[in-house]
Amino acid sequence: MCVNKNLFGIAKSVSFVVALTTGTAIGLTTVSAVFAPAAMAAEKGQQLSSKMKPLGEAQKLMGDKKWKEALAIINEKVVPISGKSAYEEQVTNEFKAACMMQLKDYAGVAKVYEAMLAANQVPADQVGARLNTLAEIYLSMGDYAKGIDAYERYLKNNPATIDVTTGMMQAYFKKGDYKNSAEYAQKLIKQAEAAKKPADKNWLQILGYSYSKLGNNAAYADVLAKLLELYPSPEYWNDMLKIARNEVTYNDKEKIEYYRLKKTVGAMTAEDYNDMAELSLSLLDSGDAKSAIESGMAAGIVANNERNTRLLTRAKTEAATDLASLDTTAKEAASKPNGEPLAKIGAAYLGHGLNDKAIETIQSAIAKGGLKSVDESYVRLGVANLNLGKKAEAIKAFQSVSDKSNLSRVAKLWVLYAKK
Repeated sequence: MCVNKNLFGIAKSVSFVVALTTGTAIGLTTVSAVFAPAAMAAEKGQQLSSKMKPLGEAQKLMGDKKWKEALAIINEKVVPISGKSAYEEQVTNEFKAACMMQLKDYAGVAKVYEAMLAANQVPADQVGARLNTLAEIYLSMGDYAKGIDAYERYLKNNPATIDVTTGMMQAYFKKGDYKNSAEYAQKLIKQAEAAKKPADKNWLQILGYSYSKLGNNAAYADVLAKLLELYPSPEYWNDMLKIARNEVTYNDKEKIEYYRLKKTVGAMTAEDYNDMAELSLSLLDSGDAKSAIESGMAAGIVANNERNTRLLTRAKTEAATDLASLDTTAKEAASKPNGEPLAKIGAAYLGHGLNDKAIETIQSAIAKGGLKSVDESYVRLGVANLNLGKKAEAIKAFQSVSDKSNLSRVAKLWVLYAKK
């Protein structure tokens, strides 16, 4: 899987930014409420004594967004006040944390929040939200162990929300604990599936990467398949095609089918195009050779140089000769005792883009039997149908490929492509 800093730079995720913004807004609301009319204070059953007057200076500075100056007032004039009530200690800490939040002193905010939680200064109905924000602060600081601990404290008395489960997944992932990051990613994906919603792209990316780090290649491939189903992209196709290429050893004919898929999804390199062309010519599949070089040049991937021009000229010449005699050869193949000759003709028709004839011939070959590789024929039959827009017939053909075949993965990928 292609992993980059943008995809997995989750320490400062959107949810974290939102949490900090929300936390700051709440802090400022609290500041306003503290100095509201006496009726509001009485409603909470709490009041500030006259000795807390310096807090008013801090409030004015905060209103002017002079966070550094306000924090200085709090530290120098409010914190030293002796004999503060529990409520006054709480208000002082809320003001202090609000200033630190705006100054991006997240370590300071975390320290204040921890002190408030330990002293029971956070209202019971706000403890969960405070722990959630605290966990995200720790994640932003790269302290994943403390972030996980804060989430676990949250979960002791609160249900596992999507945000918290996501936070746990991210924390374990950034910590390098891929077993647990995979576990939490799975929980999120299962919840989405139960709600008949598509799994979030980031959850799948983290799950796939975690599996790859754990060496679970089969599970990794399954996640890539889900990403291709929900969020198809050239990167995911490249990663999946690498798995398909590395998990088995293809013979020359199977390589052509692998390249055919790779060409269709737009993942070919110049080397791939040349290899497909030369391999096709060696197998007397001149139509595929011609198509490969022409497609590569049209895409601007294969250079229009002397070597490639020679290769294209040869492919065109052999393709023209092949086409001139193909129908006659097909009649001769139909008289043979088994379907192998017809299967070869069907492959040739497909290479030349004669999809109707390819379907008819390959179907006859399969029905006659005696094929060296019926799975190759099923893949070609699927491709020919897909080329004509017959998706249902194509998928049926691809799904007929044996799971034990070298082309099993290729066939499954064709199904994914057909369903897009």
